[in-house]
Amino acid sequence: MTEPLLKVENLVVEFPGRRRLVDWLGGRPRPVARVIDGVDLTIDRHETLGLVGESGSGKTTLGRAILRLVRPSAGRVLFEGRDIARADAEGLRGLRRRLQMVFQNPHSSLNPRFTVSAAIAEVLRFHRIVPEGDIGAETARLLSLVGLGSEMAGRYPRSLSGGQRQRVGLARALAVRPSMLVLDEPVAALDVSIQAQVLNLLNDLRGELGLTMLFIAHEMSVVRHMSRRIAVMYLGRIVETGTTDEIFGNARHPYTQGLLGAVPRLEPVKRRRQAMLQGDVPSPYAIPAGCRFHTRCPRAEDICRRVAPPRVRVSATHEAECHFAGSPSVVPA
Repeated sequence: MTEPLLKVENLVVEFPGRRRLVDWLGGRPRPVARVIDGVDLTIDRHETLGLVGESGSGKTTLGRAILRLVRPSAGRVLFEGRDIARADAEGLRGLRRRLQMVFQNPHSSLNPRFTVSAAIAEVLRFHRIVPEGDIGAETARLLSLVGLGSEMAGRYPRSLSGGQRQRVGLARALAVRPSMLVLDEPVAALDVSIQAQVLNLLNDLRGELGLTMLFIAHEMSVVRHMSRRIAVMYLGRIVETGTTDEIFGNARHPYTQGLLGAVPRLEPVKRRRQAMLQGDVPSPYAIPAGCRFHTRCPRAEDICRRVAPPRVRVSATHEAECHFAGSPSVVPA
């Protein structure tokens, strides 16, 4: 078997909080938020892995840690066999040519003072992708690749629609000819009518360029459209992984079942589905003991409040971190 393109091992990301006056007076240390807590993840070449969870679950931080836009506190991020977490500045520059990120907000990720062509040309020059004399032609090729005409080259971000800005951000990421993209909710800021166009474009590019993708989203329906395998994240942990069919047809973690229960359905067939999620994600400064989902779980028992759940293997491709993952409690959604 070939090694996965990306392998994350026991990754931890912690952010120190502000030490309050009561902490000083009580002699308590500075609080620490454990935003990513021992994540293990693999992505094979040419695979698209969907990473799904509510806001505050740690998805974006995980994506940024993979590119080392935030520094991991512990663990390894192996990309093409090289550890990004420990790479020096020169090593990072080479790795980031192979691994690029497309951000959620296409407006804030583009410099408002740069035209579309200038934004792409800056990347081409910095990484020395093509000779100076070929930058104009390469910029036009990249714009065509993402479905934009050459007339867009001289426009500024403020004169573009949200979908056009996201396409420019995608063209800029593709300028360095990466082997993998980390897509951080790339359609969340777009109108529903534009979302399908961008998703179809990503699917086309994946096949045309042989890309590997980590697709981060909070909507299960979007992830289903893009991914053959899904990882579900809650409060810094991956609580369930499986193929798309396994997650949608045989989810074993109550959190995943709650996410599926929130997916709109057109058919009026009555089903015994898990109730939609209630309450908020707890603070990473105060992670609950035992199972971190027990404060919101409709199935929680005493053991859930005291003991961290094991990782139960449901099948060769399906795992869930739950005391009761061996016996599903609801009819599959």
